[in-house]
Amino acid sequence: MFLRRLKPILPFLARHRTEMLIGIAALLLTDVVSLVIPWLLKDIIDLLPGRPSQATLLFYAGALFLAAMVQAGSRYGWRKFLFGPSRKIEFDLLNRLFSHLLTQDALYFQDRKIGDLMSRATNDLRAVRDFVGLGFLILVDSTVVILSSVGLMLFIHPGLTLWVLVPLPLLSLLFFGFIREIGKRHEAVQVHLARITTRVQENLAGIRVLHAFVQEENEQRKFDALSREYIEKNLRVTRLFGVFTPSLVFTIGVAGLIALWLGSRAVIAGELTLGSFVAFNGYLLMLSWPMMGIGYVINLSQKGLAALGRIDEILTSQSRVADAAGALSPVEIRGGIEMKGVDFTYPGAGRASLEGIDVAVAPGQTLAVVGKIGSGKSTLARLLVRLFDATRGTVALDGVPIREIPLAVLREKVVLVDQSPFLFSMSLRDNVALGRPEASLEEIEGAVHAAGLEPDLARFPDGLDTVVGERGVSLSGGQKQRIALARALLRRPRILILDDAFSSLDTGTEEKVRANLKQWGEGMTRVVIAHRLSAVEGADRIVVLEDGRIAETGTHAELVRKGGAYARMVESQALARQMEITLQ
Repeated sequence: MFLRRLKPILPFLARHRTEMLIGIAALLLTDVVSLVIPWLLKDIIDLLPGRPSQATLLFYAGALFLAAMVQAGSRYGWRKFLFGPSRKIEFDLLNRLFSHLLTQDALYFQDRKIGDLMSRATNDLRAVRDFVGLGFLILVDSTVVILSSVGLMLFIHPGLTLWVLVPLPLLSLLFFGFIREIGKRHEAVQVHLARITTRVQENLAGIRVLHAFVQEENEQRKFDALSREYIEKNLRVTRLFGVFTPSLVFTIGVAGLIALWLGSRAVIAGELTLGSFVAFNGYLLMLSWPMMGIGYVINLSQKGLAALGRIDEILTSQSRVADAAGALSPVEIRGGIEMKGVDFTYPGAGRASLEGIDVAVAPGQTLAVVGKIGSGKSTLARLLVRLFDATRGTVALDGVPIREIPLAVLREKVVLVDQSPFLFSMSLRDNVALGRPEASLEEIEGAVHAAGLEPDLARFPDGLDTVVGERGVSLSGGQKQRIALARALLRRPRILILDDAFSSLDTGTEEKVRANLKQWGEGMTRVVIAHRLSAVEGADRIVVLEDGRIAETGTHAELVRKGGAYARMVESQALARQMEITLQ
């Protein structure tokens, strides 16, 4: 059971096995020298009644000095070669964890809280590091010292040793009684710590909303309650050790009392020399730290194994969107789109988001998708870049099923610009060049111009080198959308998907950007999702979605003539514009 729980970390231990073996060797040398010192003292004390020579005393003094020097060097060795690998394993595990998270699909992050993932990558990883480094050290050290000390005590006086060991079975009862409960309580602490991290992350991410709705005190109360619960869960662990650790000390104290009483009688009776008596008590004293170390190892191991289990949940998760075994490479994407009988249902959802979708677009054409909120427009867009895979039916590009196209090739040539783009806390230039870090200044400036962002550069203090702040906090919604558009255009995609990507732009700016796109994206297939129907009038094909189904399809003129859902939407928006003009 224990080894099975260790399985996730065994490859990382194997990678640093040479250093760890050196560390174990240094630790064993330290323990051997520690065991030699009481024996040297035994010999010196037993020699004293015979008035040993100066040379003999110097010999033993030198031996003790040499033992101390060897012990100092070996202590440095095990600290370097046991604690060092634990840090390297933490580094390797963190990199493995991060790279694995990057491969997960959108649904994975939709089901999990970012704060919980952050807690696993920080708090849990730290617990694993302590377990691998300090926990492993104490485990080896305690085992060697206990076995060796008891062996030497038996050699010195078997009868006295057996009497001294009488109280120790109590430790076994404590050990097996406490270890399972400690593991459960540590896991509860780790889970609750993840809740606290999630709360902090959400509050900091939404700080402007909290200020706007004056919720600071309310959130403080909630956080205070979480913190108090965290303290209580930690105290539940501490209470166990409040019984366990004093019980260890008491048991060792009773053993020491027996050794002093019976050992003194043995010395008086001539059954034991004074030096042997001192050595015996020295070895008994050496048992104190390993015995208490057992309690510490239990704490570290249960905490570390609970944390390792939570990390392993991430490492063993498999992305539902991945390259197929027979993925074609290289694949040339020209821009043709075809969807046949496509259904999609989000995991756990009661109804399908898309049903029976049939769409075909030739390379270079523009497909517009319109409909009410929740009709499935954004879901359809995400199927084209394989953020999700269709539940049923086929999505194909240029006649090739999308699942057979390597993800790296697909997402290089099919780019999605979202309504709420994410910007990183770096310069405007770096945000635009995110998909092509090697792009020249001329290419970046060309993409910025095509996205209609050029007039805004003069307002930025450092132009393209202006740091936009976390999530682009210093920018307007329209500026964020145009930066995201420039980022997409710099990739020179064959298919550009605009998911209501101009919703924060005024009409005049939107028209200029669309005019620029016609020049920049000649031959590019475009999928336009928009609420403003004026933005889709020139599309080669318009699809109207209602409750995840295609209600009607055709050109702008054809759909207006039909007098259906699209025509009603046109009339409604025209009436709204007329009312705005009248009110002005």
